[in-house]
Amino acid sequence: MDTKKPKWLVPVIAAAAVLIIAAAVLTVLIVAGAETDVLSGTHTHSAPIPVLGAKVEARDDYVQVAESDTYRLYYYEPRFSIRLENKKTGAVFDSTVSDEKDDGNNNASWTAYMKSGIVINAIIGTLNTYQVDVNSVPTDISTWYTDSGIYATLGFKGNYQFELGVEISLDGDQLTVRVPDESIKENKEGTYISTVSLFPFLGYTYLDEQNGYMLVPDGNGALIYLDNKERRYTTGFSGLIYGTDDGMTNRTAVSTIWERYETVTPSNKVIAPVFGMAHLDDGLAYLGIVESGDERCSIEVVPNGVTVDYNRCFARFLLRDVYVQPLNQSNSGTVPAVEQDRLHSDLTVRYCLLSEDSADYSGMASAYRTYLLDSGRLVKRDTGYRTRVDFLGSERESFLMGTTAVPMTTADRVSEILSELRGLGVQNMLSVYKGWQSGGLYDVPITSFSADGSIGGNSAVKALIQREAEAGNTVYLYDDALSVNADTHSTTYNVMKMVNKRTFKNETHGQVYDTFYYLMPGRSGSDLAHLTKDLSNAGIGNAALSGITGTLFSYSSKGNYYSRTDTMDIYEDAVSAADENCNIVTETPNAFLWKYSDAFIDMPLSSSDYLYLDREIPFLSMVFKGIVPTYSEYVNFEANKKENFLRMVESGVYPSFYITGEDSSKLIYTNSSDLYSLEYASYRDTIVSYDKALRELAGKVNGACITKHEISGSGLVKVTYDNGAVIYVNYTGGTLNDGDVTVEPLSYAVRGGE
Repeated sequence: MDTKKPKWLVPVIAAAAVLIIAAAVLTVLIVAGAETDVLSGTHTHSAPIPVLGAKVEARDDYVQVAESDTYRLYYYEPRFSIRLENKKTGAVFDSTVSDEKDDGNNNASWTAYMKSGIVINAIIGTLNTYQVDVNSVPTDISTWYTDSGIYATLGFKGNYQFELGVEISLDGDQLTVRVPDESIKENKEGTYISTVSLFPFLGYTYLDEQNGYMLVPDGNGALIYLDNKERRYTTGFSGLIYGTDDGMTNRTAVSTIWERYETVTPSNKVIAPVFGMAHLDDGLAYLGIVESGDERCSIEVVPNGVTVDYNRCFARFLLRDVYVQPLNQSNSGTVPAVEQDRLHSDLTVRYCLLSEDSADYSGMASAYRTYLLDSGRLVKRDTGYRTRVDFLGSERESFLMGTTAVPMTTADRVSEILSELRGLGVQNMLSVYKGWQSGGLYDVPITSFSADGSIGGNSAVKALIQREAEAGNTVYLYDDALSVNADTHSTTYNVMKMVNKRTFKNETHGQVYDTFYYLMPGRSGSDLAHLTKDLSNAGIGNAALSGITGTLFSYSSKGNYYSRTDTMDIYEDAVSAADENCNIVTETPNAFLWKYSDAFIDMPLSSSDYLYLDREIPFLSMVFKGIVPTYSEYVNFEANKKENFLRMVESGVYPSFYITGEDSSKLIYTNSSDLYSLEYASYRDTIVSYDKALRELAGKVNGACITKHEISGSGLVKVTYDNGAVIYVNYTGGTLNDGDVTVEPLSYAVRGGE
């Protein structure tokens, strides 16, 4: 069935009318002698040149639809499948499992899934259990040529009545797959699209037929090898980009001791919308970047043995979900409900295609860095070395009918500590001052420059920041722009309600304050604007942002539904405005905020340590190194400080310390009672030694970018920079060698550089 052409094609076809007429003659010549150049008689094409706007005729095999200098793109309409071929090596990525590679799986649903280039999960009523693909559901597909690929419309019939369009474009070494938002239609009442997976088997491999790995965006980065997993795992990696949607999902109770101390470290959030596949034997790889729709998309990286014996990685877009709706205020009864509206965003994945020497995770990191810089999603900053030394100002403990201040580091004491460190050789430090605000660390939100009297008040804090600036240090005032404390601020208005209209609560089991709420995004934005303008007017102009930098949620307000897209837009506007008012650093920021920050703080150096992860790699550090400075999580709280130090050497991440002037025992009756090791005297020598070693190392690198990261069979890590510096890291208990370079156990060595 030839369905109606998409609106955007009409002017394209009209504008190309002359080209079509001219091309017709050329097409006849090529069809007559497709293998021969008319003038020279040399081999030039294996298929007719596509005519812009012409309809692709259905065939029983793949037809070439686009070609760049390095790749050919083929298309098989019956399965809505594509094939990418490297023109130099002949290596290919297929997007569906071919019949000859079928493992004989008898599950009809999975067989249909593996042989369809697009897979939809559907909701009928409130059941989100229906699989829709081009093999198991009657589907009308019509395809037209574009100037760089194809545009196809798919109409799923039967019980579903879904429509959508897919644009596939090959441009040089990049393939873009996009579903325009306006093309998505749900034509049957009570039947909805839940998720859309675009080419979920692109680049798949069967068991261990290929040496290689898949890139997992967990923590700083990790790999899953393509070896035979022998069905050891029942699940793979599935991570919602930018973390759990607290507006849709009730939080799981945190495991605690005595309802106070957390016993389980939460897993890392996915802050970078990427995934990747590398076929090392064939010298072929890709980095997938979720370019739009990332706010409601999960990254799926699944090793062989999980249901089927194929390795695969892909992006799964979430358009609608089913949530739990309480029937009354006591939550004694619930019913499932479907979101009122779907995600409204284009669904776009860009694949950076890599070959030969670039077909590995180092090439993926370089490709991502280039993409971010070229698209303006990342801005080059001053990457000069600085040790980060943060301070806790004031906390609160219960007293009679209220609370009383527990001053831990006054503004004057901060100045004394920084002065002493300067005298010991630690120069140009970056410091974040937490708990500076009136009411202490957990008196949030903060709307103006009002420093706590117990640490010296406004005059002392302002003098501290200005004095340290003259000495070459930068002090940022910390602001959790997300949270509101129910004990110190009214929560009658401006607190976030979940999609089910219940107020979201973040229960912390704190000694003094145990319940916090999220501010409505608009209120977070206005509070942040007031604060940063006030800081700027006070001549301070430095803010460290938290909360909204790493959180994204759906919510309801006055009977209306708002998506994560709405929240993302508001947060980006808020941080952009804050960037105009102040110099800002951001705490573990989501990708859409990267371009606004002078530095990233609390960069994880490891993964979540899932069993199916085979190797941790410093992927994000490789992307950011030489572009934006990144700072580790606090050294104080690392169990294995030697290994943590070597990770900083390997990744180029700068160290962070959390310090108090007073003994941390004074925090025992505060919400910070779990911070057991903070006193400056205990960390002075460590700060000095870390600064000396890492500052010297940074001098060798001097703002260069990482071009290659390698791990030898012996376990020696080799990191190469574009200025010629090479850093070797040995995590093992034995001496390792690389040519004439010898690296002692649990140590590192540097060669070259400035």
